Amino acid sequence: MTAASLFIYAGALTLAAATPGPAIFSIVTTAITRGWRSVAALALGVAIGDVPLAMFVLLGLSFLAQSLGWLFMVIKFAGAAYLIWLGLKLWISSKADALVSSEIAGTGRIRHFFMGLGISLGNPKAIFFHAGMMPLLLDLHHVTTSNALTVALIILCVDLSVCFTYAAVGVRARGFFRTARRLQFMNRAAGSAMIGTGILVASQP
Repeated sequence: MTAASLFIYAGALTLAAATPGPAIFSIVTTAITRGWRSVAALALGVAIGDVPLAMFVLLGLSFLAQSLGWLFMVIKFAGAAYLIWLGLKLWISSKADALVSSEIAGTGRIRHFFMGLGISLGNPKAIFFHAGMMPLLLDLHHVTTSNALTVALIILCVDLSVCFTYAAVGVRARGFFRTARRLQFMNRAAGSAMIGTGILVASQP
């Protein structure tokens, strides 16, 4: 494992993480509707959820991930159903303050964390990304604890950096939605985004 290979891996991971998808859509929507505390928990869940997938590859256990495909399916559909439910709650809300209502957003920091965890673990495609990159990074036949910790740290740093960058954009836009009409529009837009994200998560092969 060299400094150059670490740099290449971190760069490729940054590009992959920054590509709009279920995690990014959820980050932006949560940033706008709930603010920093909730989006921080969501981002942490997304980042931590990516680590086990990389470890499967790093430890030569990609075959185990494939054999437990049913578990990934359960996690994926549970997460998708939850996102759709949140979206519907936002859509049917008639209150102007629904954006900050814990009953409507109803997720809390712990639930946001597990939602992020489910989004990452429900995307086994990440295994193939790591499987393609790991051989360039190190010798998979001689993996050390230090190697595993280094890879995990890179994943956490990159994923959190990307998530917080998108979150900052969402939080900045939040101040625009102050009037009742704008709040209602944002509720429905956020609800649609949540529903769309849930459908996207469920439709991933």
